[in-house]
Order: sequence, then structure tokens, then C-alpha cells
Amino acid sequence: MKLNTAAYYIREGLTNVKRNRAMTVASITSVTAALLILGLFLIIILNVDSMASQVESQLELKAFINDNYDAAEVAKVGEEIKAISGVKSITFESKKDALNNFKKQLGDKSYLVNGLENDNPMPQSFIVKVTDANMMKQVSEKIKKIDGVTQVSYGQDVVDKLLGIIKIIRIVGLFVILILFIISVVIISNTIKLGVFARRREINIMKYIGATDWFIRWPFLVEGIVLGLVGSVLAIAILGFIYGYASDLVNNKLIIFTLLPAGVVIRQSLVYFLAMGSLIGAIGSGISIKRFLNV
Repeated sequence: MKLNTAAYYIREGLTNVKRNRAMTVASITSVTAALLILGLFLIIILNVDSMASQVESQLELKAFINDNYDAAEVAKVGEEIKAISGVKSITFESKKDALNNFKKQLGDKSYLVNGLENDNPMPQSFIVKVTDANMMKQVSEKIKKIDGVTQVSYGQDVVDKLLGIIKIIRIVGLFVILILFIISVVIISNTIKLGVFARRREINIMKYIGATDWFIRWPFLVEGIVLGLVGSVLAIAILGFIYGYASDLVNNKLIIFTLLPAGVVIRQSLVYFLAMGSLIGAIGSGISIKRFLNV
């Protein structure tokens, strides 16, 4: 495409935006409304994904070591665990540390274990974190085969169910976004179609004098992209303001999880919004004008 031709398409597209102010306002409003709903689900998915990552980062397994092993033997077991693919980090918990941690869990009733310091029943262990929560079972099986490891515990049933729920939420969220995207395209297409219909005579004249379909189509695509971009900017501004206020209220009440900061959400969503807005506008315009080009 030549530079002057591209400039003509852009100029004509912007002229169409200015010329049809009523349709421009209607189209921008439709894009903004559609992206507000779409953006709401996108923000929910971003936060669910963040919470899932928080949960996954806290998942760990415990490898209990033979009580008869001395420091050198324990260190050797630790090196073997470190060498396993998928292991992110390991932390040694001595019998004394295990007893102290157990006392903290008991809280006010820690006196129940007073006197056990001299005959400590708590096992020594390695607390293992993995690079991917889905590798918990695989890493656990490998650790069990190491000499000196008496037991490996990580709550397999709970972890498997948790990872399954997280996976379902992510898939459903993406499916909902896809459905909303299609609905948005239909809404924008019908809105822009009214503007194209008002210029059907102009389109027919251009075809009559020999203009190609793409020569006619490009200004409308530019118009759709501009409308989509303006609508997406308005949508992200509105959502950013609402989310910033809502996240502060919710975070004050949440204990285990925290919602993503408004600035992070806006930065992560901005590219998606601009891309979706321009894509929705372009596809909507393309669908709208196709009918008149085929006449």
C-alpha cells in the first residue's frame, strides 16, 4: 500500500467519524458498554489468576528424614532433593525447629508440649517448594526413593482438587470472555451498519465508477478502529476508577488474599483493551460494509 493511499484512507476514516456525529457517539457508547462488561470479566480473571498464583506459591511438601541420620547424612539427602528437576528451594527443619513451630500453632495451649525438649518426638524434615504446583506429585514420588526419607507429605487430595478448581475457573473465564467478545462484535456491527446504510448511495456510486472493494472498505475499517480505540480508552478509564475504589474496600476485609493494585490492573489490561477495541471496531465495520459491497 502506497503512503499517499494510506493517508487517504486515514483521512477519509477520520472525516467519516466527524461527519456522522450521532452515529459516532452511538458507536463509541456501544463499544464502551461492551468493553466495560468484557473488562469486568477480564479483571476478575486477572485477580483469580493472581490468587491462584498466591495459592500455588504457598504449596509445599515435607520430606521427613530418618531420626538416626547425622548432620552429614542429612546434608547429603538435601543435596539429592535439590538435584531433582522441578525443585525450587528446600529449607531444613530440625527437630527443635519443628517443636517450636508446633508450639506456635498451638498458641495459648503451647503448655501442653512443655517438657518435650529433652525427649523431642518431632521428626527432622526438609520443606520443599516446587517451580510448578502441577509437579508436586512427580517431585514427591522422586523424593520418596531417596535413602533416608521416611515419608513425604503434601496433602495430595487437597492439592489435586485445588489445582483442578483453579484450572476450571481459568478455562470458564476465557470462554466467557470469548462469548462476550463475539456479542460485542455483533453489537458494534449493527450500530455501524446504520451509518453505512446512510451512505449506501455513496458506496454504490464509488462501485459504479470502478472503485475496488478494498478501496471502499478501508476508510470504514479506519473509522471502526478509531471508534473502537476511543471506546476502549473510555472503558479502561471508567473501570480503573471503579476498580481502584472497590479494591481498597475489599483488600481491607480480605485476610489470606489481596486483589491486584489498580495500577497493575490498568497496565495489564490497557494493551488488551486497545487491541480488543480496535479489533471489535474493525471486524464490526468489515461485517457491516460487506453486505453493501456484495450488492
